[in-house]
Amino acid sequence: MKQAQFVASRQQRWERYQRQLASLQSGRRTAAPPADFPAQYRRLCNDLAVAISRGYSLALVQQLQAWVQAGHARLYQPRATLRGNIAAFFSHRFPAQVRAEWRLVALCSLLFFGPILWLFWYIGSTPEFVYRVLSPDMVAQYEQMYAREPGSGRGAEDDVFMFAFYIMNNIGVALRTFAGGLLFGIGSGVILLFNGVMIGAVAAHLTFEGLHESFWSFVIGHGALELPAIVLAGVAGARMGLNLLLPGRLSRLAALRQAARQAVRLLYGVMAMLLLAAGLEAFWSASAAPVAVKYGVGALLWLAVIAYFLLAGRHASHLDDGR
Repeated sequence: MKQAQFVASRQQRWERYQRQLASLQSGRRTAAPPADFPAQYRRLCNDLAVAISRGYSLALVQQLQAWVQAGHARLYQPRATLRGNIAAFFSHRFPAQVRAEWRLVALCSLLFFGPILWLFWYIGSTPEFVYRVLSPDMVAQYEQMYAREPGSGRGAEDDVFMFAFYIMNNIGVALRTFAGGLLFGIGSGVILLFNGVMIGAVAAHLTFEGLHESFWSFVIGHGALELPAIVLAGVAGARMGLNLLLPGRLSRLAALRQAARQAVRLLYGVMAMLLLAAGLEAFWSASAAPVAVKYGVGALLWLAVIAYFLLAGRHASHLDDGR
């Protein structure tokens, strides 16, 4: 077949392809191609191969190549947007990954919440034990802090300042807990245990000293996000340490790289939780809202966080593999 006949027999189809391509190029970048566009693209690829094999003019070959390249760019472009990736991460990838690490979650939760529960029981029967954990100055400081109404004397500027302070403090604790995992997971465990002991001693002492209302109404809201986030930072660190300790058939460096990909994804969720917790602590926990309302909101937040990690993303086809 001569070139003129070849072009004439395909001209109408090529024009249709060009119209579809122009429509796609002038629209949104993520717009889906028409239903028959893939078939038109494949036929054009075949036309290009025929033109090359038959030695048709360079101008025709270059034109067909340009159309093929433009069609390929539209047909195989990644359609995931940043907003879509973020939504997918928090809707199913993050909670699914937490569930996949349920053994480490259980271990880190025991290391963190175990001392809190134990100290409640022990300080309840032996109040002076608090001074084996906290110095007398620290005990007095906490008593003075919660002897007054939360947020009393604070203005809007103070709330903003405390918001920034809480972010830096919470993220600092989370990063230290995570980084401790590089000591074969031991560092993360020690930091979780230490924080559990400190929080448990303070909470138990203030509760049995009659300051429970101001203390618990302050911490119950933001604690629903902050405390689980610290545990998950420990899980991320423990995953790093476990892969270093038990690399399997991989080298320790390869095992560490594999764990780092998993751990970093957990940290994304941890940082988001801590950011929300800091906002709640600065603008809600320290507010003058009635105690009963704070308890109610706090209970709902705890239930929401538990339900999120137990249920969210269960219908997703698979755990994110890093794509």
